[in-house]
Amino acid sequence: MFSKGFSIALIASQVLLGISVSLGCNDSLAKQERYPQRIVTLAPHLSELVDAAGGSDRLVSVSAFSNLPESVKQLPITSDARSIDLEKMKSLRPDLIIYWLGGTSESQIQSIKKTFNKDVQFIAVQPKKLSDIPTDIETIGKALGTETIAKKNADTLRLKIAELSKKQQSAKERNTNQKNTSERKVRVFYQVWAQPLMTLNQDHIIGDIIQRCGGEQLFAHEKVLVPTVSREAVIKANPEIIFTAVDSAKMNTDWSMWSSFPQLAATKNKAFIDLDGDIISRPSPRIMQGAQKICTEINKVR
Repeated sequence: MFSKGFSIALIASQVLLGISVSLGCNDSLAKQERYPQRIVTLAPHLSELVDAAGGSDRLVSVSAFSNLPESVKQLPITSDARSIDLEKMKSLRPDLIIYWLGGTSESQIQSIKKTFNKDVQFIAVQPKKLSDIPTDIETIGKALGTETIAKKNADTLRLKIAELSKKQQSAKERNTNQKNTSERKVRVFYQVWAQPLMTLNQDHIIGDIIQRCGGEQLFAHEKVLVPTVSREAVIKANPEIIFTAVDSAKMNTDWSMWSSFPQLAATKNKAFIDLDGDIISRPSPRIMQGAQKICTEINKVR
């Protein structure tokens, strides 16, 4: 049978433990409240960055066509490429809005900021190179207080980028040895749109991928990020391979506007490549799948 003194000591220890647990919970809640808990993203890849940063459970709204992680498919949509539903967004009471600088118009961003005044934190991302994506993940992680998981995922992505460069260098060396030729760049045309005919300059992240894969990006030095070019100019530049992104793996591009020119190097190489838009047009961790595809196809025609 327990002594009275032991019972008092036990009760006292339980009280102290209760106080300690209570203080711990309050401290945890206080710490949590310092960070955003209701996130809205304004472009499909941004929900993927939030997920990589460890904050997908805090998303309350996403943009149209957001599909990763799987849970975002159930969330309200408050924006698309052309419009913002400010009233719906306001009803969701966000405390953090993340947008793609250049992907959302400046007038729309100003309207959102005017609507929410200083009650909401904003984060803008504008990745121009693969190496910018892990940095964006860490930036979001710092804002959410999830630095540990954000850094882990960012570092994993950095390793994948380094591995891509390493594999590409090995492939170049093999081609050089087998063909007994000096290393050369493959002329690449990236077709964004057919009518009007549009491409990308070197400031776009896809330009960084093409360069890393040993490609010479045609029209890289155009001043506009997404310049319009003529078909005659492309034919004159004589690309050895042409890429475009499609919305679905089941879609096939009509390449007749290029394949009808038998003298075109890309026609001779049969190098007209459809890329899944989800893995090449979204600057998130899964863009590495698209980058690997571009490298593989460029190596085939080197």
